[in-house]
Amino acid sequence: MKHLRVSRKLTLAFASVLFVVIAFCSVAFVSMQRIHEATLANQQTQSVLKLSSQILATLVEHQNAMRGFVASLNEEFIERMAKYGDAVPPLMTELEQKLSKTEAETYLPPARQAIQTFYAQLDATVANARDPATIEETRSKIATTARLSDIRKALTALDEASQKVADERTASLNAAFETGTKTLIAGGLTAALIAVAMGILLIRSLATPLRGMTVAMRKLAEGDTAIDTPAMGRRDELGSMAAAVEVFRANAIAARKLEADSKQQQSLTEAERAERARLDQARSETMTQATATLAGGLAELAKGNLTVRLEQPFAEEFETLRKDFNEAVSQLAETLSAVAHATNSIDTGSREISGSTNDLSRRTEQQAASLEETAAALDEITVNVRHASNRVEEARAAASDAAHSAETSGTVVANAVEAMGRIEQSSQSISNIIGVIDEIAFQTNLLALNAGVEAARAGDAGKGFAVVAQEVRELAQRSAQAAREIKDLIRVSTEEVSNGVKLVSDTGGALKTIESFITTVNVQMNAIATAAKEQATGLAEVNTAVNQMDQFTQQNAAMVEETSAASAGLATESTRLRQLVQRFEISAVNNNAQVDRGYASGMRRSA
Repeated sequence: MKHLRVSRKLTLAFASVLFVVIAFCSVAFVSMQRIHEATLANQQTQSVLKLSSQILATLVEHQNAMRGFVASLNEEFIERMAKYGDAVPPLMTELEQKLSKTEAETYLPPARQAIQTFYAQLDATVANARDPATIEETRSKIATTARLSDIRKALTALDEASQKVADERTASLNAAFETGTKTLIAGGLTAALIAVAMGILLIRSLATPLRGMTVAMRKLAEGDTAIDTPAMGRRDELGSMAAAVEVFRANAIAARKLEADSKQQQSLTEAERAERARLDQARSETMTQATATLAGGLAELAKGNLTVRLEQPFAEEFETLRKDFNEAVSQLAETLSAVAHATNSIDTGSREISGSTNDLSRRTEQQAASLEETAAALDEITVNVRHASNRVEEARAAASDAAHSAETSGTVVANAVEAMGRIEQSSQSISNIIGVIDEIAFQTNLLALNAGVEAARAGDAGKGFAVVAQEVRELAQRSAQAAREIKDLIRVSTEEVSNGVKLVSDTGGALKTIESFITTVNVQMNAIATAAKEQATGLAEVNTAVNQMDQFTQQNAAMVEETSAASAGLATESTRLRQLVQRFEISAVNNNAQVDRGYASGMRRSA
């Protein structure tokens, strides 16, 4: 590498760093793109799960409205059924738009077929409920008619497939994030190591020989010709400078030799000696000037000043050395300017990646917060539905107890009716017996009257018998009077018993009606309890899916934060690289032009 030109060395060094940074940034950008696409796809999956839950909830409300109509024949439930029926097709259309073509062709036809069957059963059930001949049978079968099992099965298959794809996508996202993170870390470390290695290599191949050459030329300018010229044999600019220094040293040695020869040629004429001395002095001054100027330029170059130029012309034999020096410094300045431009581009790109990562992190955090709020709301809804289901169970148990009590009351009333009937029969028998007693009293009164008539005919002999007959007659009259009073009382009692029997019969009919209503309410409560359980189960499944999505989104947010930190580290390393390049003093015009071009390029990429 020491035989390469300085410009090629610098180009190779910074091209290596730039290649590593671009390669690793490309891999990191691809990983970030995959993370972004996976996040959008997970949002799409979340929308699919939400639409599926809304469709199922709407159908459950539709089913409840149908059961409410069958139980009460209230036309308001028909209006609710129409509203829920109109809400399902737009939801299905939106769900189809959210799905891919393959998913829509695979999972939507079974769901649509199950929904059509469900609607057909609903219409048939409503029609049967309007018919008085079939309403009781319809009410008895309401819990097993128009069920949502097939619909739930089809939507559950769609949810499971969507969740499976989301899980696979999350695994791919995690792998992409891990790859991007490792790539950024490895890229930063590799770029830093290459930059340090290239810096050390450049210091060893450029700065050290330059310092040695500066020392050699300073000693040569002081008249020391016994120096060892460094960098001899190299085929780069330093080798050319070393060859020129060696020429200076050879000329100095030759000048000293000439000086020695001049001392030996004392026999020469004074004019010749003066001319030769003048030429030697001029050559010595020219060489000293060229050596000092070149040494000063090399000293500035060793300090990192790439704006130094040897403007004062040298002697003809040294002019090529000055031009080579200026050309080498110009190429070195251009190379470092290009490196500065590349460093600015790297810094701009890393900052753009860091900014994009921060934006993605913020959006992911917002999505995580929304999912967390959704999960909390679903938790509350699930708890409320579970409580409602428990209250429905309690109400169903109370309705069952009421039905049992009504049945027992009906039995008691029936027994009371039978007892009243027997009392009525007994009263009728007593009335008949009293009638017989009344007839006996009437006959006794007639017999006593006849006996009195016969006693009057008998005269004094029949007076005692007449008294007895009178007493018997009075007794018969009192018996008849008592029998009539008892008969009136029995008649009144019979009427009261008849009224009581009628009231008890009416009570029995009312209790039977109440029992029928309680049975209907019990059937409706059973249907509501079943629907509440199904709704609670569906909400629990949706809640589980949302919680999983919340966990995945929080993991994505954490991974994006780590990626942002890695991007910030890469930006810091690129800043350090730019600072290293800025240690060299380059032409202000070139430097500003390169920086402006780098800034414009960065702005175009941002746009």
